[in-house]
Amino acid sequence: MRTSSRWCTLALALACGLAAASPARAQQKEPYREGFWIGFGLGWGSASISCSECTSNKRWGSEAITIHLGGMLNKQLLLGGELNACSRDKSGLVETVGDMSAVLYYYPSVTGTLFLKGGVGVVVYDANTSPKLESGGLGINVGVGIDLYVGRKFSLTPYASFVTALGGNLKVGGTDTGVGVRPNLFQVGVAATWH
Repeated sequence: MRTSSRWCTLALALACGLAAASPARAQQKEPYREGFWIGFGLGWGSASISCSECTSNKRWGSEAITIHLGGMLNKQLLLGGELNACSRDKSGLVETVGDMSAVLYYYPSVTGTLFLKGGVGVVVYDANTSPKLESGGLGINVGVGIDLYVGRKFSLTPYASFVTALGGNLKVGGTDTGVGVRPNLFQVGVAATWH
């Protein structure tokens, strides 16, 4: 098992343990969800590029980040923006898959901390080859998570998300090749979230 994968598993276990032991969570009857919120997450991502002329679509994994922020619409709906990215360096070849999306978070229960999310945005792929390879297209972002409060306005948030492009063409050195590509990214991690 790679060190990064072990770190992600340890971080998830630590988040669950801290939340379970937190006296603030036991005293809080309803989760604090008002006004502005922001979060930063680290975890593990698994990315792939599928294309109309590819012979192989091998997945690769590496560390991944997420940044999300927005505002409350009500006690069960949050509207915001989200950035996800996963990048790897393999013998000098740096590849990145990521997205920037408008996302709606839905809490099925007013008193619960489990959420579902969905959104749309731009999903991109970039490689530092010469000439440079890149693509970008409309995509979707879906996921699930749970806010584990360790204070009245702060939570550790284990999450899982999947983003995929719905279309887009590969560009080589800025020139559109006409080859359709669909980058996608699955990631798990833990975010520090301020509500």
